[in-house]
Amino acid sequence: MANYQLIVESRTETGKSYARKLRAEEKIPAVVYGSGNPAITIEVPIREAERALASHGSLINLALGGDSKTVIVKDIHRDPVRGSLLHLDFHEIDMSKKLEITVPIRVFGEEARPNDGGVVTTLLWEVTVSCLPTDIPETIDVDVSALELDQVISVAELQLPAGVEIIDDADEAVVKVDIPSLAIEEEDDADADVDEAAAEATEEAEEDDSADE
Repeated sequence: MANYQLIVESRTETGKSYARKLRAEEKIPAVVYGSGNPAITIEVPIREAERALASHGSLINLALGGDSKTVIVKDIHRDPVRGSLLHLDFHEIDMSKKLEITVPIRVFGEEARPNDGGVVTTLLWEVTVSCLPTDIPETIDVDVSALELDQVISVAELQLPAGVEIIDDADEAVVKVDIPSLAIEEEDDADADVDEAAAEATEEAEEDDSADE
C-alpha cells in the first residue's frame, strides 16, 4: 500500500492564540518526534490531515521543504464537543524496525452463511499488530462464510499476512454467530404460552374430576 503524501510547513510560534490563528486559516499545529531526532513543530492543512487519518493503516510521508519523513499518527487531539481536529502528534519511524500499530478488522462472507437464523456479531473491531512498516496491512480480513450457529472466531484463528503478528490476547473473541435476541424472546414467550395452556388444561381436568365425585 502506497504511503499517504502530506505537505506540511514548519512553524516557530506556539500558544493558544497562534493555534486559533492557524484554525482560521484552516490549518492545525502538529509536532513530529522520534528516531532519536529533536521534535519538530509544523502546521498542517486540516482537510489534508483528515484525509490522512482516513487512510487506515497507511504510513504518511511528510514533505517539509526539501526534506521528507516517514511517520505514523501517534496521537489525535479533537474538540470534545465539536469533534473538530485541534492537534496531531506524528512519530517518525525507522523502516528497518518493527512497530506496533492498530489495524481495523473487516468481516465478510455473511451473505454466504447457512440459512440457520443466526446473526454474525462483531465483538472486536481492531487489533494491535507488530510488523515492519512496509508490512502494515490495511485491514485484517475475517471470512465468516463457513461460521455456524454458536461458533466463534478468536484472535488466534485470524489469518494474517506474512510478517504480521498480533499482540492482543489470543483467546479474545472476534466474531460469533448468535440467535437474534428477539427470536429468543419469542421462543420463550411461546414456551410460556404452552406451559400456561397445559396448566389451564390440568386445572380444568381436576375441576371435572371433583364435579364427578
